[in-house]
Amino acid sequence: MLLRVTTKGVWISVVTCAVLVTAGCGKSTDSKAVSGAPQPSTPRDQLVLTAAEFPAGTKPLDLPPDKLRSSVTDLGDIMANSTVTPPECRGPQVDLAALTNDLLGDSAIAAAATADMDVYIEFVSAKTLDLNLMMDTNTKCAHLTSTSTVDGKQVNTTVDMEKLPALNGVDSVAYRATSTSVLPGAAPMTRTAFQGWATLRGLTVTARSAALSGVPDQTAFEKFFTAAVEKVRTAK
Repeated sequence: MLLRVTTKGVWISVVTCAVLVTAGCGKSTDSKAVSGAPQPSTPRDQLVLTAAEFPAGTKPLDLPPDKLRSSVTDLGDIMANSTVTPPECRGPQVDLAALTNDLLGDSAIAAAATADMDVYIEFVSAKTLDLNLMMDTNTKCAHLTSTSTVDGKQVNTTVDMEKLPALNGVDSVAYRATSTSVLPGAAPMTRTAFQGWATLRGLTVTARSAALSGVPDQTAFEKFFTAAVEKVRTAK
């Protein structure tokens, strides 16, 4: 798993999971019949942002898709064995992990980080998300708690979702996710992640950012999300 190369162990796993899959649930569909502009003829690996187009001060991360998919599958197993309150939110979280794995199975991926480990990840997938279902789920599960085991240690986590303004002129949704995790004998650790999804031209563009410490730059995330969507919108 990408960020476990540091010495912070379980905490790094928690932060990585927040970047990858925290937030709501949606339904994906094959993009065979899509209204509006057709899918770009540009290869999908050229639709993600280049290193120069990522936020200033970042450097590309080596993020093999197979390892990323494995990380998401691992998280799905964790959620499937977690105690979630309210209990009706457990199923959507398990479904989300499976959904994200499905999206990543046919996605181009780009990632970068600052020296302080503010992490930015972008996916461009050939499947489309049901954003209305995602918003409905996040409204019902805007606050939840879970108890799970990561690397043999019990982790209690509280997650709060806050809806952010959508992008103009495109079907999109964005959230600020704040999670507080507690390990036995350790002080609580609070992390914030920003996440946005947009469906256009038969594709789904996903942009996410999180910080290893503190709160990621919301303005930088918004510009990052906008740039990612605009590159797909204007692609040939």
